[in-house]
Amino acid sequence: MGRHRHLVALTGLAALLSFVMAAMCWPGGGYNPCFKMLSALGRTEVDLVEYPWCYYFFIVGMFLSGASVVVCSCCIRLCVWGAVINAAGLVTISLVPENVNRLGHDVGCWIAVAGGSAMLFVWLRRERSRAVRVVWSLLLFLSMASLAAALFCHERCHTPFSPWVPTSQKLVILSFASWLLFLAYCGASRALSAFVSVLPTAAVASLTLLSACVTGPTPADIMKSEPVAADLPEPRPLSSDELAALAWLEHVTGPLDEAEEREWWDVGGSQHGIFAKRYNIAFAGYAAAAVGMRGGADVRARVGKVLGDCVRRMLDTDVWAYSMSENYWGRKPWAPDPCFRENVMYTGHLLHLLAYYELFSGDRRYHCEGGGWDFVWKDGRKVHYDVEKLVAVTVEQMREGPNGGISCEPGLMFFACNNHPHVALSVFSRLGYGDWSGDAARWERWALSHYLSPMFGGGAISLVYHVRGNFMYPRGMDGLDGWSLLWYEAWASDRRLATALWRRAREKLDWTRLSECGDERGASGCCNPQPMPGSVAAAFLAAAARACGDADTAERIEASLDERHLRREGGFYWLGLNREWRIGASAMRIISLAESNGSRFRTLSALPL
Repeated sequence: MGRHRHLVALTGLAALLSFVMAAMCWPGGGYNPCFKMLSALGRTEVDLVEYPWCYYFFIVGMFLSGASVVVCSCCIRLCVWGAVINAAGLVTISLVPENVNRLGHDVGCWIAVAGGSAMLFVWLRRERSRAVRVVWSLLLFLSMASLAAALFCHERCHTPFSPWVPTSQKLVILSFASWLLFLAYCGASRALSAFVSVLPTAAVASLTLLSACVTGPTPADIMKSEPVAADLPEPRPLSSDELAALAWLEHVTGPLDEAEEREWWDVGGSQHGIFAKRYNIAFAGYAAAAVGMRGGADVRARVGKVLGDCVRRMLDTDVWAYSMSENYWGRKPWAPDPCFRENVMYTGHLLHLLAYYELFSGDRRYHCEGGGWDFVWKDGRKVHYDVEKLVAVTVEQMREGPNGGISCEPGLMFFACNNHPHVALSVFSRLGYGDWSGDAARWERWALSHYLSPMFGGGAISLVYHVRGNFMYPRGMDGLDGWSLLWYEAWASDRRLATALWRRAREKLDWTRLSECGDERGASGCCNPQPMPGSVAAAFLAAAARACGDADTAERIEASLDERHLRREGGFYWLGLNREWRIGASAMRIISLAESNGSRFRTLSALPL
């Protein structure tokens, strides 16, 4: 008998642990037991994430719960058929998720209740101690009554669904689990049985506190000791180097003959990596904006043309064709739409470029109905978009997703890529099209409390968040820190947040690698899946240092980079690097040049020209 009692306790606690693991694997870490029903963990699709890990842990927990009920009933020879019915209901709930078949799921719930009620009814007839009967009957009745009352009041629109219904559901579950443990140990001492019966509640409370303790810093925590962020220099007239850089940007983004097109833009590969065409195109447009924001009307017009050429290039089929591969979204019903879901590594940059294009040119050709553009696939299928539709699709994903972010690749969410739609929305907000500050605040809070301080170093910001598994890749990249902080500074709710993160990133810099400014990738591996050459990392870091007011660090990085790679030829200003990352790294160097003379993307977002 003793072994069976312990088996009941161990099985029940294993089930509880499975549910806690399911809650912790909820996409985005956002599961709150007082605001969501337990069955939410058993959904095969949660906030656009298909088959999340929480679904599998939920199934395990339900099977273990059924096993615990059956073992308990066998131990004390108490209504085995009722226990089997209860377990059958639990198994039905686990195998028929509510988002697959709501009726079947609800039937499972009623079966489980019927089995549990039968067990209770038989026990009430057998239990000799009136006090024990009264205490447990009242506890179970009151918990069931609270759930019934919460459901009734919600149906009559007297109270909201959350937190009343989910919270009362948890009371029923914990009361029933405590009663089963009491039954299993009722033959032992009363003190022991009472202690064991409160284990579920104590375990839930302890694990809830533990999960709260491992949550990362909030924005307020980051800024506690951060001084006022240093301002960038007062804007100065455009330098000769900046004008040469703008001439180079005009040349490489504009129409080119076949030979030059290959020379500048044939970066090769499948367009899945960090040096794909979309990034080179987007960075070129941003560099033009950095130069143009301090220029007169003629310079702004030239920048508007560069941005228009960048948008045109971004819409070329070969730039977004990667999204149609089978391991991306080629099999999805919305294909060939590259913007409908995820893929912020393309849509974020496209939206960012469109915002700057309208800001500098004043041209609304892409903005609303009657204008826009078509994504045309090779078989003739096409999808029409305009800026308003692209904004709506982007914001919808932010709001429906688990944490305010949007995935780049299926199930992978990068901090760096999610900056670009927020920069774009801040520009559109200043142009009077709407207010998305609440969406920015939601993502900022979550990102700052989850992406910081990767376990195995490499940078200050974790490389990627795995949405399905709800875990961070435990390593960063210095170049990615530069990319992230350059654009985070442009829309951060408080600039001190960006400067504080830059200080963390600066402490982790590999100065040997940066001073050498090599042009070759390092060896790829599990701890360095996207190796970035030292020269490219240097270009990104220099721009971020300038944006965050750290001129000394920027100058140190720029000196090594310029000594090895800077070209001033044919009236142009660029970096003579490998073709794969030449345009993107040159654009970053142009941005840091413009920032050294007073350009600020943050100002551009806050105060349109």
